Amino acid sequence: MKIPFLTVFLALLVPVYAGPPATTLAEPVAQVVSTAFDSPTAAVQKGTIQGWQAAIGEWKIQDGALHGTELAADHHPSSCTYRVDAADLIVTAEFRLGTASQIAFGVRDGVAPHHHLARTFITPEAVWITHMSGIAKTTQSTKLAEVKMPVDPQTWHVLTLEIVGDQYRATIDGKVVEGRHPRFQDPKGMVALINKGDGAQFRNVAIWKAQPRKSPGNR
Repeated sequence: MKIPFLTVFLALLVPVYAGPPATTLAEPVAQVVSTAFDSPTAAVQKGTIQGWQAAIGEWKIQDGALHGTELAADHHPSSCTYRVDAADLIVTAEFRLGTASQIAFGVRDGVAPHHHLARTFITPEAVWITHMSGIAKTTQSTKLAEVKMPVDPQTWHVLTLEIVGDQYRATIDGKVVEGRHPRFQDPKGMVALINKGDGAQFRNVAIWKAQPRKSPGNR
């Protein structure tokens, strides 16, 4: 049976994250936001961009993706954030490193001024996760786990983060990095897309409130 060309074409247009993601630790409860970043915008500093907050650096949407640029005057990687109110959390996204030296997906706690909680760092050579605390000059970071793996800067990659209780699991293109820390149990108040350098791109970013999975997924 031949499938009409129009059907195939329309199927290719379906968003990658049209439904809940495949997970191991967490079970999606309610979607907080899903942003394709496919509508072009002008460059934004200290403002909103499709519902997200361009907090540090410069951000714009072009060619179907969110682009981050670190500004020398900031003395800090660029950061684009979204407010949440969740105990357990799932984040999914597609990313491309481009010419950026490093990107990260950050999570901060739910109590103002929203101290750092955890972060997944990605470079062309490795992926690692950290427990974090403090904010600004009081920030502290401890590496919990690392996987050496090639991450092609010119290819789109798929990421899923699961934070349930004291467990943190990052899956990138099927490779898993995970760790545990008591502070991961704290309420989650913010998710951040972070870019060091210039050229990183993000698209199809989605956040879910979650709960522990009733039956363990396949490891």
